[in-house]
Amino acid sequence: MARTAQRLAIIAAITASIMAYLWRAPNSEGIEQLDRIRALTASMKVTYLIGRAAEMLGISDRISIVRKIGGITRLLKDAQDDAGLEIQDTLIENVPVRIARPKNQNGNLPAIVFYHGGAFYMGSVDTHNSLTSGLARLANVVVVSVDYRLAPEHPFPAGLEDCYTVTKHILENGNSNKFRIDTNRVAVAGDSAGGNFAAVIAMRFASQTTSERKPRLQILIYPVLQLFDIMLPSYMHSHFEFFPYTVDHTLSTYFGTKVDQSIYANNHLSVAQKKQYRKYVDWSLIPEKYRTVYQKPLTDNQEGDPTLIENAKLALNPEVSPLLVDDESLAKLPSTYLLTVGHDRLRDETFIYEGRLKRNGVPVVHNHYEHIFHGSAGFINGPFALDIAKKMVDDMVKYIGENL
Repeated sequence: MARTAQRLAIIAAITASIMAYLWRAPNSEGIEQLDRIRALTASMKVTYLIGRAAEMLGISDRISIVRKIGGITRLLKDAQDDAGLEIQDTLIENVPVRIARPKNQNGNLPAIVFYHGGAFYMGSVDTHNSLTSGLARLANVVVVSVDYRLAPEHPFPAGLEDCYTVTKHILENGNSNKFRIDTNRVAVAGDSAGGNFAAVIAMRFASQTTSERKPRLQILIYPVLQLFDIMLPSYMHSHFEFFPYTVDHTLSTYFGTKVDQSIYANNHLSVAQKKQYRKYVDWSLIPEKYRTVYQKPLTDNQEGDPTLIENAKLALNPEVSPLLVDDESLAKLPSTYLLTVGHDRLRDETFIYEGRLKRNGVPVVHNHYEHIFHGSAGFINGPFALDIAKKMVDDMVKYIGENL
């Protein structure tokens, strides 16, 4: 009897510890609707833990697990998402896309070609359906959401090329009866890794002299803009995260080479490379309030590890780090909308990008939302809907209506 009671007590203690871990939300000061976010974060932690456990046991890899659980979003889609829209899943030059078009709109409409986020190895048109459909309905535009190939099965530049292929096709053929798009009014947009693709593709078109039509706007939602300096203040500060991920794992997956954790100390760079590229990642363009502790680059005089420098060399490719281009190139970019959040390691590079764009005459609107986390913009409908996400979308819709 005593032994049974002891076992029950141990089970209860373990259960309580697990529940406490799942419900815990460190660094969440100032975030509203926290109970709803706690529930969301708990589900993400469970997903991550299942993935890591499956990987350790040799059952599966964490990427496959995350994707499978993420695929449940198709079954959980809120009925409000696609209200008032015609939805078509089709192929454009063999690339899967989802096209959302407002109903009863027969004329040629403006369009957004959207690239979803997910650290280059997860995410889909389903995980981002609330956001893309919301933009189509509220902004009265066609949204072409690209279901591009994912790493590690398809490392860089496969996904980027899929997104470029679709965008080029829309710009050249969007005014057909099939699409009914005004090809003079096309924007590229994306969040996180998709924001990286949008920035790179906008630069591709801006640099071309042969393209008859080019994107009119780029809309970048907490984008990945550089992998040069992994010691920006926003990387060094502890943030609230609703899904844990690491730079070394993400880049190992995306590049198809081994990138270790010492990248967090900028060990993937030589001193010569740091001197060459530092002018593009200018800390003085980060707001002073974010530079109270870390005021200047920390390791620019320290030589990196030769093996990591070789394995992570793609980090300095402008088609991976679109911030690492000269001012002349940046000046060619179209009008830009930037969205950032306070709880995000990517925060500071977007402020630097904004500063450099403005310095080079590119019209920029930048909306920053301090007390919310990376990945929050898509929670518009359903049980995890957030008021701030609706505000973010309303602000984007206002910009689109005024500029596209």
